[in-house]
Amino acid sequence: MLPAYTRVVAIDDVEDHLQKIVWGLCKAGFCPVPFLFEDGMLENPPQQPLVGIRLVFSDIHMVSGGAANEVLHANNIISCLKKIVNEGPYALIFWSQFPAEATRMAQLINERAVESGMTLPLAFGQVDKNRVFSVGHAADEFDAVELRRLIIEQIKDFHTLGVVSSWDERVSKAAAHTTNQLFKLADTDANRVKNWNNLLAYLSCEALGANQARQNIKNALDSALLPLLEDKLTQIGHQTESDEINYTEINAFIPATKGAKRPKTINCERLNSSYLIEELRSNNQYEMHDRGIVTELSGEYINSGAFITAFGLEDRALKEKEFIWAKMVDEQLRRLKLHVVEAGPECDHVQGKVSTHRYLLALMVPQSLFADNCINDKNQYRNASILDSGPLHLNGDIFHLLISCRCFMALAPSKKVGGRPVLRLRKDFINELTHHYTNHARRPGVMRFHN
Repeated sequence: MLPAYTRVVAIDDVEDHLQKIVWGLCKAGFCPVPFLFEDGMLENPPQQPLVGIRLVFSDIHMVSGGAANEVLHANNIISCLKKIVNEGPYALIFWSQFPAEATRMAQLINERAVESGMTLPLAFGQVDKNRVFSVGHAADEFDAVELRRLIIEQIKDFHTLGVVSSWDERVSKAAAHTTNQLFKLADTDANRVKNWNNLLAYLSCEALGANQARQNIKNALDSALLPLLEDKLTQIGHQTESDEINYTEINAFIPATKGAKRPKTINCERLNSSYLIEELRSNNQYEMHDRGIVTELSGEYINSGAFITAFGLEDRALKEKEFIWAKMVDEQLRRLKLHVVEAGPECDHVQGKVSTHRYLLALMVPQSLFADNCINDKNQYRNASILDSGPLHLNGDIFHLLISCRCFMALAPSKKVGGRPVLRLRKDFINELTHHYTNHARRPGVMRFHN
C-alpha cells in the first residue's frame, strides 16, 4: 500500500471519465494530477517529467479504432509516460472499459520500452470502468465507493513502491519541517509577513553574503536552509511510519545469518558511479571552477606553455612521475586522460568569496591498464598522496580516477584553462578528498637519528 496523499497521475481522452477517476483517487486518499489526452497529444504537458510519480492510471483507447489499433494505443501511452514520468520505479494501472486488452497492452509496452527510451513500469494492473459507471450515461450513475475499492485492490500488493513512496514522503516532510521551524521564529506578532520575508533575506545574506544574495537569492536561500534540512534528514529513520507500509518483500532477501547479496545484474562499478560521482551531460550548468567538478584537459591545453608553467613537466613525464610505475607504450599512454579536480575550501564556495581556485591533477585510467601500471606488487600507488576513486562505470567502460594531492595548480576565479567538465564529485567523496589532501599536506618533517 502507498502512503496516504501520495501524488499519482491519471490520463484519459474523455474529460468526464478523467473527472471520475480523479474523484475516485481522491476518495481513495491520493492526490491525483490529471492529464487530458486530446487530438493525439497531452493537454498542458509538464515542461519536464514529474519527479516522484510512483503510480499512473491511463486509459487504453485514447484514439478511435478499437483493438485493431493496438500498436497505436500502446505508442500513445508510451508517449504520455515519457512526458510525465521521470526515471524511477512506478506502476501503470489501465483504467479502461476494455480490461481484457490490458495484458496485451502491457506486453506491447514492454516490447517497445527500451527502443522508445521510456522507463518500464515495475508492475501493471487494471481497473474496469464498466464496474463503476455506464459509459455514455448520466454522471449520477457513477459509483465512487466501488472505484475506491477497485483502486485499493489493485495497489495493495505494490509493497516495494510503498517503501520508496514512504521514503519520498519522509524526505519531503523533512524539508517542510525545516520551513516550519523557521516560520515559528517569525510568527510572533501582527508583522508576521514582514518578519518572515525579513528573516529569509537576513539568512540568505548570512549564508552567501549580501552581494551573492542580491545576485542569486534562490541559491542563497538554499544555502541558508540546507544546514537545517541536513539535520532533519539525519532524523528521518527515527520517525514513526504507517503500519500499511510492508517491507516483507525486501526482508525476504536478507538471510537470517548474513547480509543480502548484491543483484548479479548490478555491479560495484555502477554502484560507485551512483554514490560517488555524477556524470555531467552536454547541457549541464556547471563550470570547471565549481567545487568538486572534474574537468578533462583538452589536447590544445596539454603541453602548452600554460600547462608546463602550472605542472612543470610535459604530458608523458608528468603521468610517469605522478601516476605510473611501469613504462608504457605511446598508444597506452594516450588512453590515460589528464583531468583536474576543483578542491577549494567549502566555506569560500558557500560564501562566494573564492580568491584562488585550487585544481588537483587527476588521471582517468581504464580498468584494463590499471593493475599492471598504476599499482606495484606491494599494492602501492606511485606516490602516497594519490586517492583512488575505485572502479567507476563511465561511458560503457570501467575506469579509475586517480587524484594526486601533491600536484596542483592555482588560478584566479575568472581564469579558465582548456577543457570540459565531465564529472561532479558527490559530497562524501569531496569530504574524503579534502581529508586525504589535508592529511598529506600536514605530514611533519622530523629529524631522527639511528645507529
